[in-house]
Amino acid sequence: MCCGAWVTTQAQQQQPSPSDTTPITSIDADLANIFNQRQPKKYKVTAIKVTGNNYFDQALLLSVAGINIGDEILIPGGDNFSKAITKLWGQNYFSDVEIYITKLTGKDIELEIHVTERPRLSRYETAGVKKGEKEDLQGKMGLIPGRVVTENMIRTAIDAIKKYYSEKGFRNATVKVNQKSDPAFENSTILVFDIDKGSKVRLNQINFFNNTVDDLKLKAQMKDTREMSRLTIFNQNSRAYLGTPKKYTFEQYLKDKGYLTYSKTKRVLDPYLRLKLFTSAKFNEQKYEGDKEKLLEYFNSLGYRDAVIEKDTAYFNEKKQLNLDIKVNEGNRYYFGNISWKGNTKYSDSLLTAILGIKKGDIYNLEILNKKLGKQLSPEGGDISGLYMDDGYLFFRTEPIETAVYNDTIDYEIRIIEGPQATIKNVRISGNEKTKEYVIRRELRTIPGEKFSRSDLIRSNREIANLGYFNQEKIGINPVPNPDDGTVDINYTLEEKSNDQLELSAGFGGGIGLTGTL
Repeated sequence: MCCGAWVTTQAQQQQPSPSDTTPITSIDADLANIFNQRQPKKYKVTAIKVTGNNYFDQALLLSVAGINIGDEILIPGGDNFSKAITKLWGQNYFSDVEIYITKLTGKDIELEIHVTERPRLSRYETAGVKKGEKEDLQGKMGLIPGRVVTENMIRTAIDAIKKYYSEKGFRNATVKVNQKSDPAFENSTILVFDIDKGSKVRLNQINFFNNTVDDLKLKAQMKDTREMSRLTIFNQNSRAYLGTPKKYTFEQYLKDKGYLTYSKTKRVLDPYLRLKLFTSAKFNEQKYEGDKEKLLEYFNSLGYRDAVIEKDTAYFNEKKQLNLDIKVNEGNRYYFGNISWKGNTKYSDSLLTAILGIKKGDIYNLEILNKKLGKQLSPEGGDISGLYMDDGYLFFRTEPIETAVYNDTIDYEIRIIEGPQATIKNVRISGNEKTKEYVIRRELRTIPGEKFSRSDLIRSNREIANLGYFNQEKIGINPVPNPDDGTVDINYTLEEKSNDQLELSAGFGGGIGLTGTL
């Protein structure tokens, strides 16, 4: 029987080797022979001890390591120790993992797994920023005292800080992290984030490439991505990353028909004069992504339904100003072709076509088509859905189907499901804690026993709002269809104004005075 202390495999700030073939040093020559023997042998694990663990249960660590009493381990050549260290190391809770053979008795071995736990976060600080910004960052950095400090934790906090300042226009913010021990707690650390916001970055220029649609019209769609003001005698559109910016010279302006129009005058002056008095030029990447969607929607509204943004990039020019290049592929411009109807029995094709208001040869615009069909409900009405729903057809549906696409023309078939007419069954009101129900009901245009009407719902909403007793934005109207009996329940949910929302108005009548209305 021999006993001693062996280091079999060790992980210290790096991943362990894939197998147990690393030369081992030992204070016991007999134990060393295990790894020097020519023929690998299996040894049975009879005891395992875990040391260095202050916060983690031994049974939990052994479960993660995957080495159990009774396991047979091949020495040399086995990978049990390496796999155990890989699993423990992968938890990111330890800065060092070691496995020792502490005793050898025949073909039985006893093991010790020694771990060095990473320090835990006692507190963190942010330096170099205002008090209000510190408070904002606390909710964004995701740091929780007591958690193990890992590289991923620090990196996530840094990314959150940079994102916070990037959204405020500080795209060049830098963060340095200092880590120091906290003497008040054992194995604890304090993280200090030293922040340098840098200067605020404003968007100097937006350049479009490959587009036939006017640049200024495209820029107008980007509500949250605006260029900064400019007053100069030099043309700023000199260089770009994705190509050569367009130039509209004064000579071209004078030769152009209708050169005195506002749009062309603005176009020729834009490189020299740009006033943005009430808009921000801060560049926000998240809002920019939304503006790119708006650009594509605008192209679609002009008939370019295949338009895509092929490439875009933000970069700093030679003057350290932020520029934005956007390369588009508009594709073909499409037009509406023949539009036919299917499934309509209540109204004729000619009437539906007249209400739709789209003629063959009109510029293709799917948004307009859906709006005219009533897929996007509007208080104004005047659409196909409103025509049916105002006559009780609550279950009415339309489905526009492309039947042919040839050259630049798209034919449609509008498939209609009219469904039965619905009758109002119950009208329920909730949320009126002080206002008597009859006061509300006398304003409603939805009466039990009458046919359902969408315009009556809109009118009822307006009349309730005009009472002045309820928050307009909280007025809810929810039709609940009953397909089994062809009826519909109308549920009104209201929220009364609080007492401090007293409206005061001065008026002339039988006398002069101040009147208050709740």
